[in-house]
Formats: sequence, C-alpha cells, structure tokens
Amino acid sequence: MLDKRSGAVEELKMLIGGEWVGAQSGKVLPSENPYVGQVWANVPDGGAQDIDAAVTAARSAFDGEWGSMSAQARGKLMRRLGDLIAENAEEIAQVESTDNGKLYKEMLAQAKYLPEWLYYFAGAADKIGGEFIPSERPNFHIYTRHEPIGVVGAITPWNSPVLLLGFKLAPALAAGCTLVVKPSEHTPASTLRFAQLFEEAGFPPGVINIVTGGAEAGAALSKHPGINKLAFTGSDETGKRVMQAGAENFTRVTLELGGKSPNIVFEDADIEAAANGVIAGIFGATGQTCMAG
Repeated sequence: MLDKRSGAVEELKMLIGGEWVGAQSGKVLPSENPYVGQVWANVPDGGAQDIDAAVTAARSAFDGEWGSMSAQARGKLMRRLGDLIAENAEEIAQVESTDNGKLYKEMLAQAKYLPEWLYYFAGAADKIGGEFIPSERPNFHIYTRHEPIGVVGAITPWNSPVLLLGFKLAPALAAGCTLVVKPSEHTPASTLRFAQLFEEAGFPPGVINIVTGGAEAGAALSKHPGINKLAFTGSDETGKRVMQAGAENFTRVTLELGGKSPNIVFEDADIEAAANGVIAGIFGATGQTCMAG
C-alpha cells in the first residue's frame, strides 16, 4: 500500500512474471505530483530488456496455466478482480489523483465504475463460441471456433490510466489473452497499485505484466515480434509510430488517438447552451479529457 501522507518518496517496482522488480539497467524514473510540483514516487525506467522479459513471461502464462484454464474459471477470477477494485477504489483514486493532478472526485468515479467493466466481460468469457456450418457433403463436419490472439501489448495514457487500461484489459482477459502493459511515464503509479490486485485475486503469474518507462520501453513493446496485438491510447503522432512498428511484424493494431475538441453547432441550436457546453467540455477536468467536445 502506498503511503502518500508521509512525505517520503515512494520506491516502486514493476511487475514481470509475478515478481516485483526494478529495471535491468538500474535506472529509475521520477513521478511528480503536479499539484505541489514535487517528486512523490520513483518507478523503474524500463527498457528493451525489460519488455523482452515481460513478453516472455506473458507467453509462458499463455502457453501454460492461464492458457489451459477454462473460460468459466477465467470469469470467476475476473469477477474477483472486479470486487477487489471496488473495495480499493478510494486508494486507487488517491494514487491516481496524486500522480496526474486530476480531481479526486473524478478519479474516484472512474475507479468505482471500472468493476462493472470487469463484471460484464467476466460474464462474456464463457459465451465466446463458434458455430456449426451445414455442409453439402454428409461425411463432413464443419465448425468455427474462437481462439485468443495471444500476448497483447497495451500502451496507456496519462489522464485516466487505470480506467483506460481496464477497457483494454477486460476483453483481453475474457478471450484468454495475456498482457504486457506500458503505462505513461508521467502517471505510472496507479497502474502499479492496480496490478497488486491481480495477485490478491489469484491470477497466475505472467497474465499481466507492467513495465514502466519512457519512449524506449514503448518502442520496444511496439516492435516486439512476440506481441500478437497492440492496443494504444494517446496522441496521433505516437500512434503513427506504434502502427509503423507493428507493421514490421504484421501485428494487429488498435489505436485510440487524441483528437478531442471539435464541436458542431447547428443554426437552430440554443447558442447560450451550446457555448456553455463547449466551455464545460474543454475546461472540465482541467482539459485532461480525450473526448472534451
């Protein structure tokens, strides 16, 4: 548990293969509380070696205990994770607000909502099925089946790290995938606190791996040949680089990019109401919203 009241700088570790470790380089990355302008935590500044270790751990879990687990068992673990998120929502929100400077009220609302996402996809885990296809030949039996894509690389933004990780995480877990997560170097702490809940929920080691760090870690994850799917939320410029890196290995890529402020006001609109809406959209959450319009 993170003690944010002591004034001491927290020394955090990243999660790889069920172990809490530092960067192989020994480097650390300071995380600043933007409200007071002071460093409140240090996290490992991971690089390509750490990404490689995390991908190896994720692949081992996918080929091992997690991959052989039934969909019903995965769903139970996801529901347990949802319960733990609900129980720890206040602390997650405190860590997140300390790390990114957003309103505690908003971070708490997001943390309290996230369990619903886990519950929904936990219920979907054992509903993912194929179909029987009639054949013109009586001695043929044709059917389809859905299989997990493998190891998912998730790169998350700084403004709502845990919520937006959850949006990527829940469907991936329901499908039977494992993950390597690279949170924003500006707000990595809440993701590390969130990852502790996986251990409490009983997930096998390596199902989720967190590598903190900057551009080097993100680039290494994007171009790693052991990644089967990339999911990125962030700026359009970085999104271009993620897509280009993924293309080298024909990695499937999903991008949620950062255009955020257009508003369309029609001639018959209530202009005063429209103006108030525009102002509320762009200044709400101090402008830290990727859908501010």
